[in-house]
Amino acid sequence: MLFLPWQQTARGTGRVIAFVPQERQQTVTSPIDGIVRWVKPGLREGDKVKQGDVILELVPVATGLKDQLESQIRELKTKLDAIALKEQVYRQNVTDFEAARDYAVQAAQEMVNSAVAKLKAKQKLIPGYEAKLHQAKLNYARFSTLEKGGFRAEREVEELKRNVDVAEADLHAALEEVASAEFEVKSKEQELEQKRREFQTKVDMARAYQQEQVSEAASVRKDIADLEIKLQELQQLTIIAPRDGSIFRLPLYEQSQTVKKGEDLFTIVPTTNELAVELWVTGLDVPLIQPNDHVRLQFEGWPAVQFAGWPSVAVGTFGGRVVAIDDSDDGEGKFRIQVIPDKQGEWPESNYLRQGVRANGWVLLQQVSLGYELWRLMNGFPPARPDADPKKLKASMPPVKVS
Repeated sequence: MLFLPWQQTARGTGRVIAFVPQERQQTVTSPIDGIVRWVKPGLREGDKVKQGDVILELVPVATGLKDQLESQIRELKTKLDAIALKEQVYRQNVTDFEAARDYAVQAAQEMVNSAVAKLKAKQKLIPGYEAKLHQAKLNYARFSTLEKGGFRAEREVEELKRNVDVAEADLHAALEEVASAEFEVKSKEQELEQKRREFQTKVDMARAYQQEQVSEAASVRKDIADLEIKLQELQQLTIIAPRDGSIFRLPLYEQSQTVKKGEDLFTIVPTTNELAVELWVTGLDVPLIQPNDHVRLQFEGWPAVQFAGWPSVAVGTFGGRVVAIDDSDDGEGKFRIQVIPDKQGEWPESNYLRQGVRANGWVLLQQVSLGYELWRLMNGFPPARPDADPKKLKASMPPVKVS
């Protein structure tokens, strides 16, 4: 008997679930603090409902809250219009101040150019006055020498001396005019800079006021959006069935019942034709399980006879294959795998096989001898993968003595 074939398995327990997460049991909660105004007549737990069916209606706890929110939104929109008008005025002010700045700077620049031209004209006269003074000094020196030799009269020398004094006076006057023109150029340049800064300050202030209005408009829009969200929540007080299914829990026992935001209103089990089984297996077995591994399942309520090690002679079990394996455990060292039918229609129909039915499963691994399996269990070794090397398995078996 030790050489009889034995099918190794990884056993797990779990329950039937919907394969699509959106078709699993889901609870609808209250979107606001409100009062139950209307419940669908005759609705009981277990009743079938269609997607979009009205289950119940709520009204806000605060009376007139909807009208109050609508009034606040209208006031904020009026304020937003006023802010937009101010922002438009400040934007126009920026444009006007920029144009006035350009005109003022251009006029001041022309004044600077005029002062510079006047300065250059004055500077051009200086060489002439200097030449005139130089010639007057030469004439005076020459005639002074001749006067000492008795060749020129004293009166003529005195006349030349006056000419020298006049030339010097004219040169000094011209130099003063040049200095005055230079001062005027500096004054016009300072006036130009003053005009530029003065109008730029006005432009910057107008732009700052404009940006302030833009910021305030954004704040008002945010307030409007928040109020509109609250208003939409109040308008979504008609609670409908999210999917086709049956009412699983209906904790509302009467109309006028007060509910809090987030409180459960009802639980629905959606109708589904795609069932799966979630099995929990130990950490010892989960490394050996791979997607598409074959699984034999036993559902609670379906009589079955399962012979461990010989699945071919099992009765009342159903086939499946692994489609997903969780990367983390449940906190107690067990890992979840999801199993779907091998073939469509092989499992019982969803009308009979309901979500939540408990199930046992055996993931089929390597086929070994009964002797190896007993030796493995006594030593606490894990099972083997189906793709394990049979030679290594045979080599790892202890010698068996038959008496």
